[in-house]
Amino acid sequence: MRPTGDPPPATDRPHVWLEPSDTPSDAVVVLLHGGPERGFRQAPRWGAPYLRMLPFGRVVRERSGDRIAVVRVRHRHNGWNGRRETTAVEATHVLDRIAAQAPGVPVGLLGHSLGGRTAVRVAGHPCVRSVVGLAPWLPPGEDPTPLRGRETLLVHGTRDLVCDPAETEQFVAAATAAGIDVRLERLAGVGHLMVRHARLWHELAAEHLVRTLLDQTPGATDNDF
Repeated sequence: MRPTGDPPPATDRPHVWLEPSDTPSDAVVVLLHGGPERGFRQAPRWGAPYLRMLPFGRVVRERSGDRIAVVRVRHRHNGWNGRRETTAVEATHVLDRIAAQAPGVPVGLLGHSLGGRTAVRVAGHPCVRSVVGLAPWLPPGEDPTPLRGRETLLVHGTRDLVCDPAETEQFVAAATAAGIDVRLERLAGVGHLMVRHARLWHELAAEHLVRTLLDQTPGATDNDF
């Protein structure tokens, strides 16, 4: 996670793409890609962090019978950037838009690396029901409070050399101490990029999201986000 780019005057809204579907949707999953700890450059359309999330959206749609709409986020200012919390601000814009255009529809957040921290930080948004963090970046002191009342799964490989799995363990311990239920799946011998056992990463995320979002869902929506 190295510094890149120069600070912008203000955080802009991210690029948002709703995967086309022939059927109405009962829920929404928002894909949040990874990025640098500090950086204000636009995430490239063909960049690996963005592309890495696309198979997750496909598997979620397959496992849900196309009942879950998938929204891809591509950040304009691709970094956390200290107190700016840039990607979290952009993700909140997306959630506000979904809540306005599809009120009452439950939302799941699916984030990798920096996107995992982004998902945790914005999980307190009223429309969010479920969260999945994949190899999440959860530095010491990250507050688990936004996850209260959310169905949460964290998946981390034991050989991750980018985001320390020990920090994820500490985060889960802090959440448990605060009375917040967070499920942790440890993948032995697996690194950060989710290449080894890729299908397992996809299936774990999709199973959690389908189960938690489609249970007791009030009804279908066919909104264009």
